[in-house]
Amino acid sequence: MNNSTKKIFKKVFGNKINININSDINNVYKWDSLNHIKLISEIEKVTKKKLKISEVIQLTSVRKIDSLLKKK
Repeated sequence: MNNSTKKIFKKVFGNKINININSDINNVYKWDSLNHIKLISEIEKVTKKKLKISEVIQLTSVRKIDSLLKKK
């Protein structure tokens, strides 16, 4: 998992959250719809690009977010 992915998750969920590359929306306690929007907002700030709604819907795991950040 790349460093910018870790920073985004720590910023949205706080330092006490334990995430790894296999974490996803179903097994991270605080990853609800509101925090999902916060994650997307942070990703857009970091990449300086607006995500398409189709991308937003697909970003349901750390692995997918990490992959997206590596591409952009």
